[in-house]
Amino acid sequence: MPASSAIHANAMTAPERKPLTRGASAGLMLLASLLLCGLIGGIVGALTGAVGIFLALGIFVGFVAGVAAVRARFPDL
Repeated sequence: MPASSAIHANAMTAPERKPLTRGASAGLMLLASLLLCGLIGGIVGALTGAVGIFLALGIFVGFVAGVAAVRARFPDL
């Protein structure tokens, strides 16, 4: 088969569609990161006697980690 025929055959194929649940998956990744890091911060805070500070720190770290994870997993979202 000539090279020009292969190019035309590829041009006629349908573009690949992305799953419709990508937004929900990204949101759940962010939520899971927030909850996990918040839980870890709350436990560390309960052990040290500074629940509020460590809980807030855990939630902040969870948000940053969640956004980084979503950006890495879904760079075009």
